[in-house]
Amino acid sequence: MNQEQVRYVDDAICSRHSVRAFLDTPIETQVIKDILTVASRAPSGTNTQPWKVVVLRGASLRRLTQAILAAHNDPSSANDHVEEYQYYPVEWRSPY
Repeated sequence: MNQEQVRYVDDAICSRHSVRAFLDTPIETQVIKDILTVASRAPSGTNTQPWKVVVLRGASLRRLTQAILAAHNDPSSANDHVEEYQYYPVEWRSPY
């Protein structure tokens, strides 16, 4: 990876922000590889590096998306998909 690519990925990580809508434009394979290369340097607790990464595209991504949406929209399976613990507070305090 050359310095320009390193800067490109670093800038993307450092300028990150939340996005609620996504384009259907495919991301180049090399861009994904570059992002994962930088991400592999991220610290983890006691340096265990516990992550696994799966990148889906095309038909595989569509199948997974359809399966997730079907499970989410199926009232009979609601009890199969419960949170392990309460992530958000039940009662919010100011300034939230």
